Amino acid sequence: MPVRFVIAEEGYALLTEVGGHWIEIAALPSGARALLAVSRPVDEGALERAIEVAEDWLMPHAARLRGETLEVSDPTGRLRAALKARQSIVPDVWSTLEIEALFLRLVDLATGRFPPQDGLEWPLFMADVLMLRELAHHGQVKGLQIL
Repeated sequence: MPVRFVIAEEGYALLTEVGGHWIEIAALPSGARALLAVSRPVDEGALERAIEVAEDWLMPHAARLRGETLEVSDPTGRLRAALKARQSIVPDVWSTLEIEALFLRLVDLATGRFPPQDGLEWPLFMADVLMLRELAHHGQVKGLQIL
């Protein structure tokens, strides 16, 4: 059964398709801002807290994701813009290993091993990737498709 993750300014949503219609099965109000504060630096402690919030939100729904390709809809445009700023080619389909590798590179940036090189909405982008990583990891998805 197709599953979609929506990144919106007002929050995150997890949807499933039933009878040709998308039905919301979970919502996280404030989305990225519920994971990481935009007014504070992203450090290891903030990342650990964000992972706990993400896991608490997604675990009741993880079984629905198993074996699916998670569709990612981002009406904010934030995810694709930040990805394009970091690499010349942005694939539409990502494996779970590619998402994990991206997440680990961003953790290195966030924890000061390598400073961010741009003025993008860093904490929001980091939160989006963190949530995608947690969905891929705990949901055991085949991959992610950025719509």
